[in-house]
Amino acid sequence: MSEPSKVIHVRNVGPEISENDLLQLVQPFGVVTKLVMLRAKNQALLQMHDVASAVTALQYYTNLQPNVRGRNVYMQFSSHQELTTVDQGSQGRKDQDSQPNRILLVTIHHLLYPITVEVLHQVFSPYGFVEKIVTFQKSAGFQALIQYQSRQSAIQASSSLQGRNIYDGCCQLDIQFSKYDPLHTDGGKIISLLSCLSLACLYFSALMSYK
Repeated sequence: MSEPSKVIHVRNVGPEISENDLLQLVQPFGVVTKLVMLRAKNQALLQMHDVASAVTALQYYTNLQPNVRGRNVYMQFSSHQELTTVDQGSQGRKDQDSQPNRILLVTIHHLLYPITVEVLHQVFSPYGFVEKIVTFQKSAGFQALIQYQSRQSAIQASSSLQGRNIYDGCCQLDIQFSKYDPLHTDGGKIISLLSCLSLACLYFSALMSYK
């Protein structure tokens, strides 16, 4: 076995396995600071916050075979003590899978009902303090950038909401970590938390006026 490292090497990572699937395997043991998907090799590298977290995760999976989407995956310590940009490039990683950060890129499929920034705020705010939301239309469809105050909130939201529907049978969430930080507006519609609070106050005032 390799020397203990905070980087975990995962093998037999099939194309059906997503970043979120791998995050769910190790998040109970600590914070994941970096994630590299090596699609060409069906492998992945996960960097934990510290060596102790990685050791705990591997000790747990020594007694329990990790299985993701019906496929057994195999975990061991990486020969890397820490992931760097050079390490990622040396693995031939061309598609630059984004690493966990505090901004989520959300694509909404099967869009049968209008999705506003207010709706998105209601969906994503239970997982942490949402600072900004930007919506825009791309060739991939309707998309949004959700910026949290912390990366851990974004990771939790991504793990909890990936593949879920906003409405019954439609408006499915496809969530990735954005490569851009901080959030910028580029022809999109932006709403900050302050705007959300202002809208909520206006809505509450309108309700009270009818009483």
